Amino acid sequence: MELIRVVLADDYIPFRTVIRRLLDRCDDIEVVGEAGCGEDALFLVQEKQPDVLVLDMELPGIDGIEVSNLLHGSQTPVSILAFSAYNDRYYVKTVLENGASGYLIKDEPPHKIVEAVRRVAKGEKGWFSQEVVPYLP
Repeated sequence: MELIRVVLADDYIPFRTVIRRLLDRCDDIEVVGEAGCGEDALFLVQEKQPDVLVLDMELPGIDGIEVSNLLHGSQTPVSILAFSAYNDRYYVKTVLENGASGYLIKDEPPHKIVEAVRRVAKGEKGWFSQEVVPYLP
């Protein structure tokens, strides 16, 4: 079985820890790095070559929107799953324009988070929390 390699980028360590524990329980997913700021997220994506970047929108330094923009512009082969506490029209619209495969609000049930990571790793798009559906293009 080929592992899905994931980098988590979120500045809130307790949340990042919860998501890591959730993903670590899956036999087919390996968290290969954690970033607390945008610069570290970009570095880890280049260094670790993950299949999926779980990306918070509000990161210190380079925010999630700019991280997605830089990755999209560089044609880096990583699928982005935006993950935010904010149901914000600008965030949703912009990160999707930057090539993100989905946008989940942080209170999604664990099974949906795991399923979204698996599906995004396979190249699927369209993983959205119900709260952001009205903002979709």
